[in-house]
Amino acid sequence: MHGRHRLPRLQHVEHDEPRREGPQVERAGRPQPKPRTYSGAGAKVLKLRKSDWSAVWLVTLTHRGGSNFIVSPLDPGGAEQGAIVNEIGNYKGSVLLNEDDGKETAALKIQADGAWTITLKPLSMARVWSGDSLTGRGDEVAIVSPQSSGLTTVNARHSGSENFIVEAWTESSRELLINEIGSWHGEVPLPGGTILVTIKADSVWSLRKS
Repeated sequence: MHGRHRLPRLQHVEHDEPRREGPQVERAGRPQPKPRTYSGAGAKVLKLRKSDWSAVWLVTLTHRGGSNFIVSPLDPGGAEQGAIVNEIGNYKGSVLLNEDDGKETAALKIQADGAWTITLKPLSMARVWSGDSLTGRGDEVAIVSPQSSGLTTVNARHSGSENFIVEAWTESSRELLINEIGSWHGEVPLPGGTILVTIKADSVWSLRKS
């Protein structure tokens, strides 16, 4: 178990039209923040709008370079927080920002040697894991819809050479399911009430519920 988080409450939204790939959930209770995309090259301190400091964001990042790509939040006092991305070379992935209770981000400190893009999106725009299987490559955030219930297990595979970390999030807690290095496969229980999973990986991975 980890410390308290403050993920927005997510609710499934039914659509009359055929299902399309993309967001299928909305945050209940208040309007969604609009996505914001920033781009640049090399080192940069990216200052965020003050109205965005405390929102929980889905952050999608890309980098085309050959050296370090490190993105670290800075709090309103300028103190550097733990990096949300710390990789070498090209990168493409999605991670959470401000998920911990009480956290605010006033800027993002970017270390890079190439061109990069950063898009802040409402969490409801994350991928949706609605069937048995979820596959991907690299870092990812996925909404579990419907949320898990009863005895559910996940068969997981990773074909990379670096960290493979999977966490499950309920409305009140988060739980580390997998923390391995390199290629791995195995089965783990998925906590009841899981509404979100986050994956850290450097290559192809798959998750299958059973």
